[in-house]
Amino acid sequence: MKKFLNVSVLALLISTTTSLYAGERIGDFSLIDHLGVQHHMAWYDDQSAIVILPQANGTTDSESVAALADLQSRYETQGVVFFLLNPGLQSDRAAIGQDAVVQALGLPVLMDDTQLVSESLDLARLDEAVVYDPKSFELQYRGPVDAQLEQAVRGLIDGESGDLVAIATDGASIDYSGVGISSAPSYTNDVAPIVVENCANCHREGGIAPFAIDSKLAMQGWSPMIREVIMTRRMPPGQIDNKIGHKIKGEMNLSDAEMQTLVRWVDAGSPMDGDTDPLVGLVWPDTKWTLGEPDLIVAIPPTAIPATGIVPYMDLPIDLGLTEDRWVRASEVAPDKKDVLHHIITTVLPPGEAGDPQARFMEAINSLPEERAAAIRAEVFASVAAGEFPDIEKIFTENPDIDVGTILGGGDPDQASIAGYAPGNSVSLNPEGIGGLLKAGSTLSLQMHYTTSGREVTDQTEIGIHFYPEGVIPEERMSGGVGNAFTIAIPPQAKDHEMQLVTNINQEADIYSMMPHMHFRGKRMKFVARFPDGTEELLVNIPAFDFNWQYSYELEEPLRVPAGTQIIATGGFDNSSQNVANPDPNIEVTWGEQSWEEMFMGFYSWKNVDQAGGED
Repeated sequence: MKKFLNVSVLALLISTTTSLYAGERIGDFSLIDHLGVQHHMAWYDDQSAIVILPQANGTTDSESVAALADLQSRYETQGVVFFLLNPGLQSDRAAIGQDAVVQALGLPVLMDDTQLVSESLDLARLDEAVVYDPKSFELQYRGPVDAQLEQAVRGLIDGESGDLVAIATDGASIDYSGVGISSAPSYTNDVAPIVVENCANCHREGGIAPFAIDSKLAMQGWSPMIREVIMTRRMPPGQIDNKIGHKIKGEMNLSDAEMQTLVRWVDAGSPMDGDTDPLVGLVWPDTKWTLGEPDLIVAIPPTAIPATGIVPYMDLPIDLGLTEDRWVRASEVAPDKKDVLHHIITTVLPPGEAGDPQARFMEAINSLPEERAAAIRAEVFASVAAGEFPDIEKIFTENPDIDVGTILGGGDPDQASIAGYAPGNSVSLNPEGIGGLLKAGSTLSLQMHYTTSGREVTDQTEIGIHFYPEGVIPEERMSGGVGNAFTIAIPPQAKDHEMQLVTNINQEADIYSMMPHMHFRGKRMKFVARFPDGTEELLVNIPAFDFNWQYSYELEEPLRVPAGTQIIATGGFDNSSQNVANPDPNIEVTWGEQSWEEMFMGFYSWKNVDQAGGED
């Protein structure tokens, strides 16, 4: 197949000007640029054309660059998007950002570390540009940046899609390498082990995925879909930008070699080999509890969910029935009807404590120095008297020593926290020696959010709690914080409305994890630690946030930070028609609890170094 031809043969095939077939469909794809921004070609389907030129530090074709700059100046306001693309020749993003060509053009450099996109575009030389139709995912032109490229661009602007024109160039060759470049990968030895390790747990009978990949036949049947979701980075879910930032424990990304193996196997025709099938007969744990059988199972009362309509938020208090204090090591949610259970927020209420967050909010205000507390109370009461909602975000911003986490979940530093739920995030496991106290007589307050699925169901979700052995008191406590923007105003058709949250760490601490939370229009989020001296360090970049998979990202090694460190969460919302999950791109979107409204939150866990140093 053409993807496995070496460069010299590939060059021979396009050694003359050729009018091939109309609509050589390359397909959709996504790549992350050198600044950590993901570009999904389908997101540009409101544009007329995409022009891509290969880039390599110090060797990008100078004549092509000059011609591209001229085109950019004349067409970038006419629905034409321009990119550079590094075809896996360098991976140092900082160095690429310093390249003279990159700085001169000011264009994003798409990082094709696997070379799979460059291969799909049949790029053989660094002076070959391509013109790509983002509406049909078809290639219109491949060749030098000249009048014929401009003609292809003009055609797409005018709504005309012609035959693919390929013109030979003589620039520096692009060398392709990696798994499967010379021969198709083996299904038995190469492909199936990747599927077993990364896919089969969900894609199995009774799994969370919509179809099973459990045999050779299933792999062949689903191979076009497998290729598509890898090329667009939709699967595995919860991917991060793992070329920068801190190493994340249990990250969901496929390696570059694994992506090459799967895509090149599909491109070779999904060939089969071997007398046995590694995907047949896999055995999965016969339990809904990933951490083993819990010491205490909390059964949430059966909840009937209608087929259609809006399901109001439910606040359920559940008496845990504890007659003695117990220290919690771990907890997890076992969701019943995953198609309707959107999220659960859990709050532990010790004996005698009210579950009203408004009351805890006022308690937090009253704990401030009286001069500040009086001013805030006056502001809140004035807003209420005027029939307006208080500007909560302004209060938190101007008073960073108010701990949002305390308001949401109480203020006892020894108090346990219990796992909540969002798709992909249902387990809370403390490291050995760290835990929280669940006092006798405690109540679990659950905020339940359901969405309708088109069929009437009854949900019977459970929460499992694992205790330390009786008499064992863990030495340390996990802490953390919550950042929450209550003031949100996303304009209609905004493609990338940016917001930022600042959360303060008031003591020296070890940062363990971060979790972004947005709704349907959430597009991206990254977390940066800003230290007291003004320097910053990237923790994790989530360039393609997916509302359906809301993960907590745990650092492989906790990061020690000084008192006064801030966690800066920067994110973007896509309220445009290009967002296929957008309920209505023509309205301004504001804060709200329902999924068609928006939230902008960051949940963090950290452990204070001085465990006797008081509360955050």
